[in-house]
Amino acid sequence: MNVVVRLPPLLLSHLRIVLGREHTIITVDRWDELTDAVRRKSVDLVVADPRAEGTVRLDELRMLIRDFPSLPVVIYTILAPETLGATVELAKLGVRHVVLRNFDDEPRRFRDLLERQPAYAMSDAVLASLARSLGTVPAELARAVERLFRVPQQFKDVNDLAKAAAMNRRALDRWLERAGVAPARMLVLGARLLRAYFYMQDPGRSLDEVVERLDYGSARLFARQVRAATGLTPTALRQSVPPDEFVALLTARLARRGERTNAVQ
Repeated sequence: MNVVVRLPPLLLSHLRIVLGREHTIITVDRWDELTDAVRRKSVDLVVADPRAEGTVRLDELRMLIRDFPSLPVVIYTILAPETLGATVELAKLGVRHVVLRNFDDEPRRFRDLLERQPAYAMSDAVLASLARSLGTVPAELARAVERLFRVPQQFKDVNDLAKAAAMNRRALDRWLERAGVAPARMLVLGARLLRAYFYMQDPGRSLDEVVERLDYGSARLFARQVRAATGLTPTALRQSVPPDEFVALLTARLARRGERTNAVQ
């Protein structure tokens, strides 16, 4: 999970402990860098303190929520009169989670909250559908597939998945076939499209930005992969398929053998 963070040093230090090494923290030092970081990077979550500079700032968070309404924003702050007023205002805009220093930020509990956010939850839903099958493959392969769906931007192709699973490509597909799971090419395609779908839900992000953030190389390749996995164009997928329906469609494809996989380069 990639987390963009705008926090004062004390809260940032604790968040690093909470997230550990499994997640990536992208820090911004000024409020005017926040939206730019979300546009430029593959981001799953924002954690911010409205009073990161000592006084409450809401304008940048309002703009972020307006442009990226599907992007989860978690407020992490201290208990103070001015922050309570700010959190009430942000709640009206759709912010659902407020974590208070020394009250709600016990590491395990805080981490669980962050990992329940939409992008991670969608990945968990797909992984849950594959859990029984992945229980029959070597542990390193099962862990590699889990990592693929949690941080798909780290896997550009099947070679990356094979490397993470500590096996060659032939062995990789042989184990997946035995388990009744789609070939490795379709797994990589599915994981990347799942994250792309999440990014596509926001009106503030163009399809070209989705292509760039996930390093597809070209809009044509992205469209070909979307059609291979769903039978739809990217625009149709964005406009007409709700999240639960997309997850169901994708999990059905990943549970089949011999799907069309030649769209993945």
